[in-house]
Amino acid sequence: YMSSIKIRQPSFFSHRPRQKWRKIMPTYKDEKTNTWYCKFYYTNWQGQKKQKLKRGFARKKDAAEWERKYLEQFAKNPDISFDALYQKYKAYITPRIRESSSSVRFSMLDTHVLPFFKDRIVSTITPADIAAWQSEMLEKNLSESYTRTIDIYLKAIFAYAVEYVGLSKNPCTKSIGSLKNRKIAFWTPEEYKQFSEACKDNLEYFTLFELLYYTGMRVGEALALTLSDIDFNENTISITKTYYRIAGKDLINPPKTAGSERKILIPDFLTAELLEYVEHLYKLAPEDRLFNKRPQYVRAILRDRAKKAGVKTIRVHDLRHSHASMLINIGANPLLVAERLGHESPTITLKTYSHLFPSTQTDIVSKIKKL
Repeated sequence: YMSSIKIRQPSFFSHRPRQKWRKIMPTYKDEKTNTWYCKFYYTNWQGQKKQKLKRGFARKKDAAEWERKYLEQFAKNPDISFDALYQKYKAYITPRIRESSSSVRFSMLDTHVLPFFKDRIVSTITPADIAAWQSEMLEKNLSESYTRTIDIYLKAIFAYAVEYVGLSKNPCTKSIGSLKNRKIAFWTPEEYKQFSEACKDNLEYFTLFELLYYTGMRVGEALALTLSDIDFNENTISITKTYYRIAGKDLINPPKTAGSERKILIPDFLTAELLEYVEHLYKLAPEDRLFNKRPQYVRAILRDRAKKAGVKTIRVHDLRHSHASMLINIGANPLLVAERLGHESPTITLKTYSHLFPSTQTDIVSKIKKL
């Protein structure tokens, strides 16, 4: 008899869609301060059990949300927010790169990446989302190299997610753009001489820009120079360190790469200019910096004096390109240019300055005919 009875479920169950219930985080009320706090256990990167306590939340749900986001940082699960992934990546990469490099990288990511992806779930981010972000970046009219660098950093975050968080594949399938056709900005010797004339009223500015233009060293390398790095008898400068200003601190680090550590031979006139400048410095110790300036200050001076001289404005780093252009123009081969600039290999030199080298198919055929 009972088997013939059909039991009809109430419409409440038949029409209500299934929901994915979120775990309710335990929170507690602090009666003394009338605020909420969360207290929980988690397992850190070393597999150690730790307790976390966070107070001072005005609302119960704020305490629960803070706990959820904190725990996401320790989860090996692609269904976490991009913000949580980013914090995991920062913890991973920070001890593996220089402090100066991490400062620049995180500043770029905080400004141009995090606002776009912050609350997105990592596993739901698609190549189309990456393309939308790239389009937004291109609309900012930043320099091509700067934009491409940010794109590389974003790709590195997702590569980390694939390796350590369980993401199935990296959604960064297309690069933001190519540097094939980028133009190198530089001053010709005539333009530089016009600029240097506008600097002669200040011996420090004049000497620093002479050094950058006629050696091709990076501005950080120049600002790290000490008296002990210069051999006035042999006309050489030893590049063994570089200067950074990070979070209000002056840092002296090894050069950018192993190939950056080098000895540069300089012309007599530059040795004489350096000697004259040093003689005007008061009680300079061998390990004191020759130029007690910061990179941003040098950039401001260059813009000001370029305007005064009536030449086009370039970046401080473009003085390095100007030196390379000058070397190529007087017939230096890629190996010599690479050694002088501190490139790790001539391949980098050719990749950067190939369009400046005069050898073309026509030149080669013409020289073959003369053999």
